[in-house]
Amino acid sequence: MKWSRPLLAVLLIGGLAACAGRTHSGSAAPAPAIAIPSPEEALRAEATKFWEARIKGDMVTQYNLQEPKAREGVTLTAFTLARGTVVFLTYKITTVETAGDEGKVTAATTLRMNHPKMERFGAFDQIVSMLWVRQGGVWYVKGSQEAAGKPLKAGESPPRE
Repeated sequence: MKWSRPLLAVLLIGGLAACAGRTHSGSAAPAPAIAIPSPEEALRAEATKFWEARIKGDMVTQYNLQEPKAREGVTLTAFTLARGTVVFLTYKITTVETAGDEGKVTAATTLRMNHPKMERFGAFDQIVSMLWVRQGGVWYVKGSQEAAGKPLKAGESPPRE
């Protein structure tokens, strides 16, 4: 029986591919373990994205990190115009708290006011607490920050440094 070259190549490649995932014992190699972050770690990662965007003046990233129902009520342009006065210079996340699908992140910041009557005061430090909400496994900045100074809920997790 005469074999064609393309058929032999397919058989050879297929055989090699089948062997590639096998150990010497003939069983398939185990898949690498994937670390699943805790709610606090996941929230800290999103808050870090937010604060990095805030320091850089990246309004698109800040806007996209707002909870979906907050984005429904304001355009990117309106969001950007509403944030033009305060310029954040530095941040350090000091605490991350979660209670179910709610979270609070507190950061020590340095900021200055971008306003002619305020420029003479220079930069100053301020502690900023922000509420977050988890939707579909993703953390977002909560649209209303009215309760940011209050505890989350009874039974909230302790702050993580």
